[in-house]
Amino acid sequence: MSNLVKIDWLTVGPFQTNVYVFKCLESQKSVIVDGGGEPQKLHAMATDGAELAEIWQTHGHIDHVAGLADLRALSDAPILMHRADLPLYEGAEAQGRVYGFPCKAPPSVDRFLEDGETLSVGAHQAKVILLPGHSPGSVAFYFEELKTILSGDVLFAGSMGRVDLPLANPRAMRESLDKLWELPDDVRVLSGHGPETTIGTERRRNPYFAPGSF
Repeated sequence: MSNLVKIDWLTVGPFQTNVYVFKCLESQKSVIVDGGGEPQKLHAMATDGAELAEIWQTHGHIDHVAGLADLRALSDAPILMHRADLPLYEGAEAQGRVYGFPCKAPPSVDRFLEDGETLSVGAHQAKVILLPGHSPGSVAFYFEELKTILSGDVLFAGSMGRVDLPLANPRAMRESLDKLWELPDDVRVLSGHGPETTIGTERRRNPYFAPGSF
């Protein structure tokens, strides 16, 4: 990992959601990946020696968006998410009532992500990879030069995202995991829940990851 890049994260809320701050120290720009909670602390991390440029959402489930309303009060950084997850995103308050997890309505999405597009944080670029299954608009952010992917709730250490939730699709999840299977072994995986891992480790140990495993 370049010494001009810093990736920090917090684990927040009752679902123990990982939220990330990716910072380019050279350009002093940062992005938040998933505004799931502890917005004041997350904002402080993102603006410590840098300007918060954007907020990238891997998907629209409540545990990944619950802090966005308060983040918007702290920053006007645009929120980016895939359009297919808009029904989940706009239903965050209702999700909160179901799970007993109070959630303010998140602010409007400022721009919709497209599969295959390239995002930038200073000198560093991430490819948006659409990975439906856990939700229709789940995406990952792949920093190829840094051998790092932020996988949201698609691939976990030893597991995968749930496919029994509203709008989930097991067949689509299988296809999405097959996309990730094609990445090199040494790619670092930063997930929406649980510890970090690598693609190679998951090839060897994850019973859900191998093609045809479900």
